[in-house]
Amino acid sequence: MLEELFKNFFIVGHRGAAGIEPENTLRAIRKALEIGVKAVEIDVRVSKDGFPIVMHDESVDRTTNGSGKISELTLEELRELDAGNGEKIPLLDEVLDEVYGKAVLFLEIKVDEAVEPSVNKVISKGMVDSVLFISFSPQHLVKVKSLCRDAYTGLIYFKPSDGIIQAKKIDAVAVLPYFRFATIKAINFAHRLKLKMIAWTVNDLATAEKLWRNGIDGITTDRPDILIKMVD
Repeated sequence: MLEELFKNFFIVGHRGAAGIEPENTLRAIRKALEIGVKAVEIDVRVSKDGFPIVMHDESVDRTTNGSGKISELTLEELRELDAGNGEKIPLLDEVLDEVYGKAVLFLEIKVDEAVEPSVNKVISKGMVDSVLFISFSPQHLVKVKSLCRDAYTGLIYFKPSDGIIQAKKIDAVAVLPYFRFATIKAINFAHRLKLKMIAWTVNDLATAEKLWRNGIDGITTDRPDILIKMVD
């Protein structure tokens, strides 16, 4: 499924559809799928009692009606919170079930503790070919590959760096730079090394179309409703 996605230009729904619905919720993911994206991105952390859950921040303060660090809250405590519009914080399990057979999942690993349970969940659901494990940490991605040789990985980076070379060294299939650093030169270099380049996070058509003209493979967006016309 991932290899099929990589054949043409594509849009990735960032945290589901974070510009339309509460980020990293099942509601946001369903919205992205309804709009028609072929890939959605989520962030995975681990509860105090070891469950992989979907949230970007280290704490629940910004995106829920609660407070405290995820690593210090049990799954039961986390599930009592409102993540927006009455949505609960999803388990990775639920997200995998939601996208199964419908879209590729870009699974961002936020902490080392999330690597093993995330890989195990993906394997157990038979979804290795439809998940791209992504992280800012090369170490996280090396660990993913050590647990599952067939897993697909992608290295995220923010500043202009040796991210492309690093990604190649750790056998990643993609690089994910902040969109301002997805220059023609960087895109061409990634392609020479047989890497796909997916830029984040772009919410306007003009910027997205410029990246597309430059040869970008995919774009991550909070507003898939705006960018979807590029792939229709």
